[in-house]
Amino acid sequence: MVDFKGKVLYVFLLIMLLVLSVGFGFFKMRGFNINVDNVSALDFANEYVFFNPQKAVTASTKIIDVTVNYVDYYTICKEEEKNSKVIYGTTIDSVKDLEKEYQEKNGLSYDIDEVTEDSITYKRVIKGNCPNHFKVIYEEDKLNVYTVKGENKFELLMSIDDLNLDNIREELKVKIMRGTYINSKPELNRFIEDLQT
Repeated sequence: MVDFKGKVLYVFLLIMLLVLSVGFGFFKMRGFNINVDNVSALDFANEYVFFNPQKAVTASTKIIDVTVNYVDYYTICKEEEKNSKVIYGTTIDSVKDLEKEYQEKNGLSYDIDEVTEDSITYKRVIKGNCPNHFKVIYEEDKLNVYTVKGENKFELLMSIDDLNLDNIREELKVKIMRGTYINSKPELNRFIEDLQT
């Protein structure tokens, strides 16, 4: 008999739990329905049924100060020239759009090389030498400085007419008579200063 009483008690508790659960759910839904009677179906779906997460702020839509890098790679000398600018209070996507428009307007052909959280690097490949290669040679009674554009391609940058060869050291004199190559603007400026002092 004890076993039978335990089973009856067990069934009774289960029925009570079921009745309480159904009753609680009924009253909860009844109160819930009263609160949403005047809410449209779309608002109800957005607010109560569907989880509607806010749009995530990504690196491309976050408002930041964006560093824009421009890289020119020269195929002959295999050197790069880099320039940078900062655009304040913008997004990566906005900079991409502005840059595309600017390049189309000015006939430039940079491609996006790298995008980081706060910078974009644009790169272009140029078949030639970078503008930091010079040939200095004394010819026709003047010192001519040429920009090296390519193999055996030169463009006259400047001429110095009043160079006094008597005041130049012998080693420098030999260099300029044969023609010498210089690979940076600061080095070119120092070389010319040495010749003129």
